Amino acid sequence: MKKCLLPALVLVLMAVFFILCRGRFNTDIPIIGHEDGYADIRGYDFSHEVYHLVNNWDCFPGVLYMPSDFEDEDSAPVPDNECQRNVNLGTYRMRLVTGPKQWLSICGFSVDYGTRVFVNGQEVLNVGYVSEDPGEAVPKSRYMTYPMYSGDTGEIEIIYQYSNYVHNDGGFVQTTYIGTPENIDEYRRGIAAWSLTIGGGLIFLMFWFMLTGSIQKSREFMALTLCCLVIALRNQYFFAEYMLDPGYSFYWEYRVVVLDVSLIPASAIYLLYAFFPKAIGKKTAYIMTALFTILTCLHWLLDTKALVALCHISYYSCIPFLIWSIYALCRYFTKEHKADRTDMISLGAVGIFVVMLIIEGAATGSNQMVNHFGIMPMAMVLCLMLLAVVINGRIEKKMLALEQEREKTRLLEKVNDMNRDFLRMVAHELKTPLTVISGYAQLSKLQLEKKGETEKVSERLNTIKDESERLAAIVNRLMDYTYNRDRKTKMGAVDVTELLKNAVSVMTPVCLKNGNTLEIKDGYSRKIHGNHELLLQVLINLIANASRHTKDGTIIIETAEEDDAGVFLVWDTGCGIPEDVLPHIFEKGFTTGEGNGLGLAICRETVEMHGGTMELVSTGPEGTKFAFTIPAEGEKHGI
Repeated sequence: MKKCLLPALVLVLMAVFFILCRGRFNTDIPIIGHEDGYADIRGYDFSHEVYHLVNNWDCFPGVLYMPSDFEDEDSAPVPDNECQRNVNLGTYRMRLVTGPKQWLSICGFSVDYGTRVFVNGQEVLNVGYVSEDPGEAVPKSRYMTYPMYSGDTGEIEIIYQYSNYVHNDGGFVQTTYIGTPENIDEYRRGIAAWSLTIGGGLIFLMFWFMLTGSIQKSREFMALTLCCLVIALRNQYFFAEYMLDPGYSFYWEYRVVVLDVSLIPASAIYLLYAFFPKAIGKKTAYIMTALFTILTCLHWLLDTKALVALCHISYYSCIPFLIWSIYALCRYFTKEHKADRTDMISLGAVGIFVVMLIIEGAATGSNQMVNHFGIMPMAMVLCLMLLAVVINGRIEKKMLALEQEREKTRLLEKVNDMNRDFLRMVAHELKTPLTVISGYAQLSKLQLEKKGETEKVSERLNTIKDESERLAAIVNRLMDYTYNRDRKTKMGAVDVTELLKNAVSVMTPVCLKNGNTLEIKDGYSRKIHGNHELLLQVLINLIANASRHTKDGTIIIETAEEDDAGVFLVWDTGCGIPEDVLPHIFEKGFTTGEGNGLGLAICRETVEMHGGTMELVSTGPEGTKFAFTIPAEGEKHGI
């Protein structure tokens, strides 16, 4: 709980910061309604409020009218307020009545694409270049702010001319806000604060995720890179007003914006795949990547008039991928994998992203705020905050696993050193007496043959010679093993019968020193999973301990099968372990005066490293019995 407290506090502070920034971008704005291009606004308090001016402007499709065309009311053009939006050029007109000598300002996005603005007969603003000739028209879209003065009459006439040859949909007046110049300026600063905080923050996060993903080769970070980019560019105010040079080509910007909107749903699905690759599968990711690579290329090859339809195709193409992803996740978590806390947070974060994406897609076209600003940036920030917790949790888990792996490596190195030291000691202890035995046996045989001794004695001496040579070969193999420093520890299938045979071959001479016999009761027919040399060392250590505390007795190695594991029992007929020593027998460094106190401790660590357990079964005047288990080959191993 204490561990989660500080990250939770940081997330709360981040949320508060973004909420405060979002508070500067006011969307709860009173409405001024009007009909037929006329509005009486004398009763509104512009000194304290900014108002949303409803877009019921007079519409004159297909013609670019000048203010002089409306001076004579009898001959003025008649508006067509039922005009279609698929007209490439036209004129909009609005008349306002307010108090005399009053300064007001209007702000809002320009008409798509290329806008010329007149106020009371005077040209006040140009965005791009409006023309009836498509070859002369220069498209551009910007956020407009322009002043208005009511004069002595208190009347204001606003005329918009527009031309749009970028796509087939005609231009229309965007969401318009009206207020005093001071209030409009404050409102626009709020938009700027929000857009720069979210858009700029997402761009910086994009570069950080890209850098981290390229270093760590992480699909999660690369997916977040894509999401940060497409959501940052989704805010057209941030993209057009602050990222692009004023002289940019609108055709290039338009392709980028439409492509960006097209890639948003694909980025959400790819984010889902990045965090749950096993559930969704590589094949789904490859197919989706190939499809959207083709669609992206088409965005740069087709005419701009076809891009909106291509964007719709991109959205519809994501529906089957989203349905499949949801099905695959349900199947994965119900049958193959139990969802943990990080999985639930990841699903919740991506779920928020997908739900907000669906809401935005449904509102696009009908809600002008969604069209230009979107509702995804705030959802993306929330999603990033939650996924940051998940990523940090996974990194911490990987670091812990890495530390455990390092600890296992250190243990393996220590066990290998113990192997070499112990076996080298055994080899040197055995080699000298074996050499003497072999030499004296050969000399005695020669002397007896000269003196004509019986054939029986000669045969016995031959046996001594053969056995000593066999033991010498065993010693040579031991020495070859102990001096071979380049061996690497590997886990695999281990034959139990061969393992026991090697243990008996090595330890029989050691047991004979104290008059002990070494017996095998092999009741296990399967193979176990582990390392032959490490398990051999465990048996050697246990047999050596048993022989050290047994005189003229028997040491037995018994195997059996229990719950898909091999059970090894090593027991003797010795004097047993003193009661006061029992609690410490597996402690590192504990010794009663013989050895270095590491034998049993390393034996238990080696067994546990193989995924098994080791325990003292019994001890007393009748002898001592140790048991350890090793998983069978083919089972799940905790190695």
